[in-house]
Amino acid sequence: MINRSLQNSICAVSQNTLGNQKVGLVSGELVYLNEVTRRLMKAVRLIDTTDEVINELSRKIFDVVSEAENYSYEGTTAQGSLKNDKNPIEKRDQSPSEFFPYSPAVGPLNPIAPPLKVEVCNEGEYKEIRALGKLDGVYVGPPDLVQGGVIALLFDDIMGSVLVVNNCGAMTGTLEVRYEKPTPIAKELLWIGKIEKIEGRKIHVSAELWAEETRTAIAKGIFVKVEMLS
Repeated sequence: MINRSLQNSICAVSQNTLGNQKVGLVSGELVYLNEVTRRLMKAVRLIDTTDEVINELSRKIFDVVSEAENYSYEGTTAQGSLKNDKNPIEKRDQSPSEFFPYSPAVGPLNPIAPPLKVEVCNEGEYKEIRALGKLDGVYVGPPDLVQGGVIALLFDDIMGSVLVVNNCGAMTGTLEVRYEKPTPIAKELLWIGKIEKIEGRKIHVSAELWAEETRTAIAKGIFVKVEMLS
């Protein structure tokens, strides 16, 4: 059992939350735009009304999207920066919201990223990553349960964040996820990621997902150091 008030609301080491998050180096206006877009995604996913209302909303959204597309960057992009001009490792002493701002899992500048509080914990030989929050209807698979692929995505990026904070530039080699129990929607969830060992270029990382006192999934992966991320 892990609860302990969900690990004391995880470690008070860094300040990274989507939603009401502190994002020192990230544009507050852009964070807000993504928060509003996240609300729109949830509203559209759960909408239940007449075709007339849907058509009217579609026209309004179309106009907004058409305007926003005028400002879209069309070059090479990455989760570490819009224009792929920053190395996440260079920001390893900051929070995941700073070194992976466009991440689809923990990035405040990516609207598909769920509103999780992600923090760095200095415990043991290597730093750990812990993420706390609730997933809403956007991420539903089976009735009122989180879709399994979403869990795998979050595992992969949380484990990737573990690598960054430990100054290990690496990419996913293998990722194995075992689903032990159904993971509920709209309940407080806790992800924990940590390095198990380092063998040359191979970094062995593990992670767990908890719903209150129930562990619902575990993951283990081998990440391989690459020069482009060093």
